[in-house]
Amino acid sequence: MASMNELFQPVIQSGLVTPQAVRGCTDAEIEELMRAQGVTTLPGSYREFLTYGGKDPYWLSRNGEWDFNWLLEAKETAREIVVEDYEGTFEQFSDSFVFQTHQGYIFQYFAAEDLEADDPNFWIYEGDKPPQRSKVTFTGWLNELVEFLPRVVELRRDLGFS
Repeated sequence: MASMNELFQPVIQSGLVTPQAVRGCTDAEIEELMRAQGVTTLPGSYREFLTYGGKDPYWLSRNGEWDFNWLLEAKETAREIVVEDYEGTFEQFSDSFVFQTHQGYIFQYFAAEDLEADDPNFWIYEGDKPPQRSKVTFTGWLNELVEFLPRVVELRRDLGFS
């Protein structure tokens, strides 16, 4: 598994991302996230990501909600998706950590049994479908985002966005 520095330095050095955009969480903020979601540990790769640049990670991807402030309420949002929108039970997710939601019907999470792993695959809940295990680890997914970033930046520039 590559370190977050090894993974992200090339996009910073190339100018795709400014160093000022990459802000990490403090240990106290990570503890706050864990308390908010009712877990006592996080996968090593995810914790490293939070520390490196996960406080406001929209520098990497704007495809979903996953910043520090949002994550404080993300588990409740996931509960609303499952229980209120799809009339399911949230029991299987109660000990998980939700690290991203998307448009009110999808969320990505680490299952309870994966929280102590270094770099686990994660799970994806999408509406009325059964949860699916990702095909890649968390770091593998970040790598996919890094690989796609040049195209995203080019498209945003072509459309006149910053």
